[in-house]
Amino acid sequence: MLLKYIETDRTFYADKDIRDGWLEAPEGRLPLIRFHSLDGMDWLDACFTTRRGGVSTGYLAELNLGFERGDVPENVWTNYRRVADRLGVPLEDMALTRQVHDTEILYVNPSLTLGQPLQRKIDHTDGLFTDVPGILLSATFADCVPVYLADPGTHTIALVHSGWKGTVGEISRKAVEILAARGADPAQIIAVTGPCISGERYEVTGEVTEAFRKVFSPEAMQQIARPMDDIHWLLDLPAAIWYSLRSAGLKPDHIHFSGLCTYDNPELFSHRRSHGKRGNMNAFMYIH
Repeated sequence: MLLKYIETDRTFYADKDIRDGWLEAPEGRLPLIRFHSLDGMDWLDACFTTRRGGVSTGYLAELNLGFERGDVPENVWTNYRRVADRLGVPLEDMALTRQVHDTEILYVNPSLTLGQPLQRKIDHTDGLFTDVPGILLSATFADCVPVYLADPGTHTIALVHSGWKGTVGEISRKAVEILAARGADPAQIIAVTGPCISGERYEVTGEVTEAFRKVFSPEAMQQIARPMDDIHWLLDLPAAIWYSLRSAGLKPDHIHFSGLCTYDNPELFSHRRSHGKRGNMNAFMYIH
């Protein structure tokens, strides 16, 4: 299985790390996307799934992790169990949420994990954070941006789902502010934007772009939005998230990009590429 990195001529990316993601695919084992910037932290683990290694069929093949995509629930649970087994974490210790494209962020303790019997206990939440070892944070994607945050000082992690509404709401900056309120130093936090639709592929209307203009500076908007015609724009969500993270106090060299576009990689699910006929992938993160 091969994954290709984005190709862009945007000057914004000229001095940035845009190949942080890499494919870990040992023979006979479920493939996972890892991140160079987080690999060196021996106190945490983080990854992103691909389409491969599961039991779902048809347009959901193979590793669909979405319960609302028309799959058989038993297939989805089997897929989750395969990921948990691959990571060496009991499935009962996973935290799952129903995402609503908002900016709610929740602290996860053991009472909010799946438990036995398996039951999702978190609703209407697009960001999770914890400082409890062994809790597997999870978020679901098929073009939106996964944002991984790790503070080496407090050993606190956060995992954020950032679609265009969450990005306009600056959910990533909010997550950093929450970690800072619990003792983290933003200047030490490491951030990664995972596989998502790139700014070369994400076409939106002027109405969406206007929502971004109300939040981001004119200088930032030159990097975030590129006009296609009078009413259509190419919107770069990872670039917008970079500005939110910088405003929250992160250092430029602590913000990394996977460089993997969901639209351009058939081995990843993409809502835009498939016109909505697709499964879901997940981001995972936990403290050892």
